[in-house]
Amino acid sequence: MSIHKIRDGLWKVRWREGGRNRSTSVHGSHELAKKVERKKMSVRDENRHLDVKREVNFRMSTLIDRYSKEYGSKKKSTDREASILERIRMELGNHFVREVDGSAIQGWYEGLTEDGLSVGTAVRHFNVMHHMMEKACTIWSKETGIDRNPADQIEVKRPDDQRERYLSAEEIATLKTCLDQKMYRAGTRDINRTFYRLRMIVLIALTTGMRIGEVFGLTWSDLRYNEGLVAVRAKLKGGKIRYAPLTPELATELRKYPAVLGEERLFPPKRGATGERQRVEGSFETILELAGIQNFRFHDLRHTFASWYMMNGGDLYELAKILGHSNIRMTERYAKLGKTHIARTGDTAQRMWKLMAKEEQQQRATTG
Repeated sequence: MSIHKIRDGLWKVRWREGGRNRSTSVHGSHELAKKVERKKMSVRDENRHLDVKREVNFRMSTLIDRYSKEYGSKKKSTDREASILERIRMELGNHFVREVDGSAIQGWYEGLTEDGLSVGTAVRHFNVMHHMMEKACTIWSKETGIDRNPADQIEVKRPDDQRERYLSAEEIATLKTCLDQKMYRAGTRDINRTFYRLRMIVLIALTTGMRIGEVFGLTWSDLRYNEGLVAVRAKLKGGKIRYAPLTPELATELRKYPAVLGEERLFPPKRGATGERQRVEGSFETILELAGIQNFRFHDLRHTFASWYMMNGGDLYELAKILGHSNIRMTERYAKLGKTHIARTGDTAQRMWKLMAKEEQQQRATTG
């Protein structure tokens, strides 16, 4: 509670109620403003007293049930999320929501890896907890008694945050050569559909910095040929769209890539595939082995784009937009690779294409 003088005869009374800052103007003397202040405090405390039983008795198990019904059951990953919520219930279900502070969530989160979960799996558990507690402190704040997300206090180390593996110039060129070779069946000029598909997916990821899920979600209408852009739709961000570079070289490859009849997506699930998740691990590992590239994962193609972007004078804040990072701290690890901030996004991808073209020309000269 506080009283601020606006001018002679006008006062502003401020207080906090129901998790929100409130205020009212009082015309008159300072004594009148103090009376109004006392009345507001009395009303607030009375309401709090009337509601305290509901706040105290709102347990995490009740929150989990509500969240599961209103959010978890509507997601594509319903089964997986249900098991995560049950794990939260086992450890914290009997706690009151207002008791689950940052320290409690930190202990729960650290316990996940101690119980043998991988770092990536622990992060997925945390994401569910964070989203649930976000709802608890916003739309359900009156029932839960909290107005801040305690999960915001936790520093989560995601599995890909610590990796700095990216392809060298020689590795980029070798990778492209191997992709070209595997595109055809051995000893023929017949297209190998599996590796042709993989080749296109890898080239997109390498020269745009897109995540694997974003590549699989691409539709033909997302390709803005005239603008030199690819529209990237992030499912986890409410359908927000960002843009990645579409170089002339990549555009040429995409125009040659055949569309599946009646399918808007570039890479629809293969026939007989179950679920929405798609993978490239097996065929991608074959290419890496053929190219002699070690200690490398598909997600590192994204790191490769970001690293080359910065090494060629890219701007850190522009890179954050291109990669879809919600926090600039996620992008700052690439800052040490930057020298100047003058190059455009497309220049980075074009340098990659030139490297690949140079290797291809050398291969032709050797076989010729």
